[in-house]
Amino acid sequence: MDYRVPAWLLDLVLLFFILEWCYLNFHLKYFQHRLRLLDLNFTLAPGFFLILGFRLSANETISLISMACLFFAGVLHAFDLYLRCKKANSHQHVSRSEGSI
Repeated sequence: MDYRVPAWLLDLVLLFFILEWCYLNFHLKYFQHRLRLLDLNFTLAPGFFLILGFRLSANETISLISMACLFFAGVLHAFDLYLRCKKANSHQHVSRSEGSI
């Protein structure tokens, strides 16, 4: 059994990645968070170039295992960003409450 999927799925992953980057940059620019834009960009860049390099090396098809690894990498990446934002917000909340004492 051949477990291969079309390489254009990587194009969808790259498109989603770019949309995620645009949304997060917009969100951080207009809503104050402790996570800086530069930190966000340096956090996202390695994953983007990893997927881009994988796409440029792909022929017509890629293995399903590779796509599953990229999927789980994206989920873990999103979870990491969620935890960072949650941590930044909790520190911001603590510092605001300390200032009111």
